[in-house]
Amino acid sequence: MNFSTVLIANRGEIALRLVRACQGLGLRAVAVYSDADRDAPHVIAADKAVHIGPPEAAQSYLDGTRIIAAAKQAGAQAIHPGYGFLAENADFAQACADAGLAFVGPSPENIALMGSKIAAKAVAVAANVPVVPGYYGDDQSDDRLLAEAHIIGVPLLIKASAGGGGRGMRQVHDLSDFAAELTAARSEAEAAFGDSQVLLERYVGTARHIEVQILADQQGNVRHLFERDCSLQRNHQKVIEEAPAPQLSADIRASILDSAVRLTQGIGYDSAGTVEFLLDADTGDYFFLEMNTRLQVEHPVTEAVTGIDIAAWQLRIAGGEALPFAQDEITCTGWSLEARIAAEDPANNYRPEIGKITGYTAPDMPGLRLDSGVRAGSTVSHYYDSMLAKLISSARDRASAIRLLDQGLSRFHITGPGTNIAFLRDLLALPDFATGVHSTASLGAAFPDGWCAPVPGAHQMAEAILACFLAQNDEGASDPWTALGAWRVTEPSGRRGGAIYRINDEDARIEGRDGRYVVTLHDGAAFDIENAILRDGILSYEADGMRHSARVEIDDEKVSLDGQTGRASFVVLNSDGIIQAAGEAALGGGDQVTAPMPGLVSDVLIQTGDIVTAGQPVVVIEAMKLLQTLTAPCAGTISQINFSAGENVDMGAVLITIDPEE
Repeated sequence: MNFSTVLIANRGEIALRLVRACQGLGLRAVAVYSDADRDAPHVIAADKAVHIGPPEAAQSYLDGTRIIAAAKQAGAQAIHPGYGFLAENADFAQACADAGLAFVGPSPENIALMGSKIAAKAVAVAANVPVVPGYYGDDQSDDRLLAEAHIIGVPLLIKASAGGGGRGMRQVHDLSDFAAELTAARSEAEAAFGDSQVLLERYVGTARHIEVQILADQQGNVRHLFERDCSLQRNHQKVIEEAPAPQLSADIRASILDSAVRLTQGIGYDSAGTVEFLLDADTGDYFFLEMNTRLQVEHPVTEAVTGIDIAAWQLRIAGGEALPFAQDEITCTGWSLEARIAAEDPANNYRPEIGKITGYTAPDMPGLRLDSGVRAGSTVSHYYDSMLAKLISSARDRASAIRLLDQGLSRFHITGPGTNIAFLRDLLALPDFATGVHSTASLGAAFPDGWCAPVPGAHQMAEAILACFLAQNDEGASDPWTALGAWRVTEPSGRRGGAIYRINDEDARIEGRDGRYVVTLHDGAAFDIENAILRDGILSYEADGMRHSARVEIDDEKVSLDGQTGRASFVVLNSDGIIQAAGEAALGGGDQVTAPMPGLVSDVLIQTGDIVTAGQPVVVIEAMKLLQTLTAPCAGTISQINFSAGENVDMGAVLITIDPEE
């Protein structure tokens, strides 16, 4: 190794992963952090950490000058970019070299070459690797693109040339929509990558996303580490990945692996990288998509089945070491799956969630690996990507790996911001996924109207009422009926009273004492409960001759439960909350568009005086690297616009006011 100290120019779970990889090789790891990440786990785990600026990524993690200055300040001789941010920025890689620092990744020339999907397609064609039929030209005029779209036909994809992660990508099923979708794709591409150039491709409906992990050293050795299947995607973003790919014939596997190695050798690549392909599930034809010139989010599944530490070898290659193993010495054993756990609401178009993580309990089971960048007390902000952690299962076969991952997810408890854990478990249970015949269209086919969160049952509602009562009773009250904070009434039965709460806009009642209670919901359903205890966030009780338990998080009026009957959240109002809610209802509303979270106003689609219909798009907000289109809550006339494009807004800020239609 020709360096001893590595600065990690990233944050979150990948930064922590790389800190450990460096330390495992006897290298000193230097972290960087913005104001928002001052107490983050990767900062604490590193040997040294350097502050690089405010929370905005453009002024911290995307500021190459600050990153290089931090490396110099900390005495680092190398910089590892992780993935995202500056990982595939050729100018940054060159700036590192100019500053005398080793860049842990490929050459700037290779990053630039493969960073353009248009240029990468030309490389694939030269290497005799098939590409999706489409248009990859430099002429980006509207007329030329529309003419090429007519040649390709629909359905087709518009894709950002510099893009990834589904950003700057639009499906077109009717050419009359092409102009609008092209404008949207260019706008998102410019915002995300600073490059509005696009390409057009034929849309392959029943497609599988297959990618090949590559390691290549500076001595010219290129090795594949077999393939991964990343077909289960939402909004063109991966959610479940696995290695190896299921239901893949030996001939197709061998051809795809050979194509990946041949393309990599053709450009003189020297680092870890991934060559991605689209496999037509109907015909068996495969096409080159792109090459990612960095470490991938899903690299742990390949590490699990090959036993090769990809992150460590990326560092070794950058330090000048040669790969010591021949291709036939690399084996693929067992099966591994990875689930990306994100702070988002899958039932609301995957809207990112923000806030403080008030509870965090990860599963601890043989065969599970957790890569996480957060803990209890961490704050999930709108400045960065919504991914919190990755849970990886490893087993001898696919069915066992799926069961293990599902069990791990069932024991993963995160409270505060909402997460996609319930959604991930539903994906693992999809019939197409269970049999390994899923495609990139499977998620849309399974949930054509979007995924719906499980409807909480009466049992969970009763648990929420019980938890609220016990929590309030524990706040210094010696008598349950003197400090409830809920409505108290006298009962004819001779009991001293009953407490009334409001849940799901309906009244519910609890009666009892000393661990024995009856919870009655608005529809008359009654639950007899014995030996009820709430201790250290765990609610336990007996009902119907069985012992039940659930993890409970109570944050003001929000009650979150995690138990045998699933996961659910409720707003439970006591007397003060009921009075306040009644007052708010009397005030009316529904004529304002408010910011669902802090972010940047990307575009205002209307003007004062415009007449709009309910559901019409009116403003676009950028938060957590995603664009969210907000719509009018009612029909009427735009009476006030409070923010312009380019301005930052706080959560709850009133963006637009509408005079409702009479």
